[in-house]
Amino acid sequence: MQNVKFDVKSSTALVTIVAVSMLTISSAIAEDKQSEDTKGFTLEEITVTARKMEENLLNVPIAVSSISGTALEVRDMTDISAVADIAPNVNFSFGGTSSGSSSAAVVYIRGVGQNDFTPVTDPGVGIYIDGVYLARTIGSVLDVVDLASIEVLRGPQGTLFGRNTIGGAISLATRDPGDEYAGRVRATGGEDSRKEIFASIDLPISDTFKIALTGLSKRRDGYVERVLVPNSDKLGDEDVFGGRAKIIWDATEDLTFKLSIDGTRTREESAPEVATGIGGAFVSFFNNNQFGNGAPAECAGGGPVDNPACANEQYIGGPFETSDTGPSQSDVDQWGVSFTGEWRAQDNLSFKSITAYREVDARFARSSDATPFLIFQTTSDFAQYQFSQEFQMNGSSFGGRFNWVTGAFYMKEEASDFDFVEGIIPNFPRNIGGSNDNDNFAVFAEGTYDVTDKLHATGGIRYTDETKRFDPVSTIVATNTFIIPTGEESLDFQEVTWRGILAYDISDEVSTYVNVSKGFKSGGFVQRLTNPVTRIGDDQLPTFEPEQVTSYEAGLKAEIPDYGLRFALAAFYSDYTNIQVAANPPGQFNTITANAAEASIKGIEVEFTWIPLPALFIQGAAGYQDAQYDKIDENSGVGVTLDDDLIRTPEFSSNLGVSYRIDLGDNGTLTPRADWVYKSKIEFEPVNDTRVASDAYHNVNLNIAYDDPNEKWRLTFGVNNVFDEKYMIAGDSNATIGYALAVFARPRNWYLTADFTF
Repeated sequence: MQNVKFDVKSSTALVTIVAVSMLTISSAIAEDKQSEDTKGFTLEEITVTARKMEENLLNVPIAVSSISGTALEVRDMTDISAVADIAPNVNFSFGGTSSGSSSAAVVYIRGVGQNDFTPVTDPGVGIYIDGVYLARTIGSVLDVVDLASIEVLRGPQGTLFGRNTIGGAISLATRDPGDEYAGRVRATGGEDSRKEIFASIDLPISDTFKIALTGLSKRRDGYVERVLVPNSDKLGDEDVFGGRAKIIWDATEDLTFKLSIDGTRTREESAPEVATGIGGAFVSFFNNNQFGNGAPAECAGGGPVDNPACANEQYIGGPFETSDTGPSQSDVDQWGVSFTGEWRAQDNLSFKSITAYREVDARFARSSDATPFLIFQTTSDFAQYQFSQEFQMNGSSFGGRFNWVTGAFYMKEEASDFDFVEGIIPNFPRNIGGSNDNDNFAVFAEGTYDVTDKLHATGGIRYTDETKRFDPVSTIVATNTFIIPTGEESLDFQEVTWRGILAYDISDEVSTYVNVSKGFKSGGFVQRLTNPVTRIGDDQLPTFEPEQVTSYEAGLKAEIPDYGLRFALAAFYSDYTNIQVAANPPGQFNTITANAAEASIKGIEVEFTWIPLPALFIQGAAGYQDAQYDKIDENSGVGVTLDDDLIRTPEFSSNLGVSYRIDLGDNGTLTPRADWVYKSKIEFEPVNDTRVASDAYHNVNLNIAYDDPNEKWRLTFGVNNVFDEKYMIAGDSNATIGYALAVFARPRNWYLTADFTF
């Protein structure tokens, strides 16, 4: 890690961390809903299920942020990537290496994650909906639709969550239907022809049978203009339609069933990528007419920037323009069903079963070269389905001194990803990709024993057995020549992960803990195969091995209702080994994944909620990460060095939100709100590339809401990115092909939301 330069922005971040530390120490944060009490805001008890049992946030000895659905709505946060602006040391963007799809989630927590979307490469942070794990990142940038809460668990969760939660977990809980007939409609209009409508209705058919129906439609113009494609839609648009039905049946006082069905249809342009660099081997081939593409002689060596026939930096148009003329598409259809049964056999014993099926079909395309020429572009057809079954048993023994959970998990997954790749070099276009067939089985147990009334010891363990199978495809389209002979190969992985915790309650309002945990992410195959592989026998395909993290964490949590204060601190150190790096090696045009490095990551996180006055609500968080490579495998071929920073791991990050409620008496209430986010420099390429590195930035959003006296409707007017800050939120480059592409945040925009309940 390079020495910190204390310019104005980085100094601001450090001052923020120090100031927040003086106020509060935190490893868990929650934005509290507005109290029914018209006098103002109040702290409310936060219950989380981070350890697969309901617990008060204060008593959970791990770093977890609980964010209510209401907290997201009042910030105008419309998809779950917004958690990165609330929870510390979290980076959540979209795109993924070479995908160009706005639906591909790229999530890093405390420096651990994965930036590739292919089904041979697993995410490093698990995303869950009502306890159901989403195995693929495509389709995982989920819209905020009638959520009860989002829990962000930081650090490896290798005991209870297990599969590919080496960096952490993001767990979404959808809202259960209410006990009374009720409904809600929320409509939003705004800049860029923004039109959103959300509706939900609760139908309590009887005291024991209840239904909740939810629907969502989002449409919005893009903000990156395709300047050389007349009458085309702008990139970065939104066109989503989806819904959910949730049914709860209390068969008896002790037996409850939940059925949830959801689906989403997305039809959008590709991610709003713009060129930040043009130049490399493929671009040179084009300009030198090496393969007879027709470039004039004066383009050799790059050519003059005033000759439109040459591919060079004349086609870099800034953060909101692109000169590409190739394919643009991001279509995703996904649906899922889950069935949960819970039986409370005794006061101290319960059983839960979660059965789920999910399916994703997607097609996405982009012009990687960002020029009007055919130098390099891709179209991907992606399909995946998964079946999962989890059993849990929760209990309490020894007079309530020992609380435990145990269970088993099974997942079956099949996926395929076929890329049609066009380029300037010979033997293009090509079909590259393959089919996957994966099985995962695990058993787990964790228990907490109250050694005394104040001292609590927790131990957990998980055994995982995973099999991955891959059948590659790599052909030259024109001749139907197979570069790689087809045929399935398989890999098997067995791993034991664990967790140990000691927690001590200093008082009823303050608790401390130390937590040591191990997580792992299984290995896999390299999918983008462009060089011949003989395939005479088994074990011929290039593969990569599992990676591991051992995390050491210490924390303090406190809740002081008399002062309207909830605060805590988490400090951590992570030993990260066998890191799976997905990168574009020098001299190759395809992305590969290899075990390339070892790293150490240490940091601190602070969060707080403070209500100094009934009318004033203040919430904030800050994070610091010192992440650095300790060892590089020079034979990995991905090109990273000890001088490179870990990707998507800003050194400083902080946020602050302030709401003030103005009581208008019989005329209702008025609530202005301000939100500020700061992040220091972020690298987006493992082989660090200044062309796709985000400088430190600040972002400010403002809104003001009016509630009628009966709290039946609300009007909110807001402006996002008030100061029109131009900052990157994603990036991807390939020095061999010659592109450097970045996604910038949407410029300043306004919105008006009307919210009605009945």
